[in-house]
Amino acid sequence: MIKNKKVGGKNRMARAPNAKKIKESLTLQLQGKGAKIAHFESLIDDYIFFFETKKKLQADIKKRGVAFETMSASGKPITKQNQSIKDLVAVNKQMLMILDKMKLTVDEPTGEETEEDDL
Repeated sequence: MIKNKKVGGKNRMARAPNAKKIKESLTLQLQGKGAKIAHFESLIDDYIFFFETKKKLQADIKKRGVAFETMSASGKPITKQNQSIKDLVAVNKQMLMILDKMKLTVDEPTGEETEEDDL
């Protein structure tokens, strides 16, 4: 008897990039540009910190949703917006700014630049 396998779920998450692979990719790109300076290495560490924070915020949003119910100070149930939504936007913005300032990308793990012809 053949059993059906669940599509997505944990297997999908296993393919997602992890902090170690991203750090290696960004470091290789810096080395390729000849800019392996302590300041840039510190920015990569900051990027990884934001990457890990982003994952925690996403987990909170998945758990509690975009909005959640809680009790007000007067004891009445109220719906509040999940602060993680706003925080996630700010974290993503900062991550993009770090990459932009160092002229790096998370697209090319080797750090080699590619050019695509527009058709």
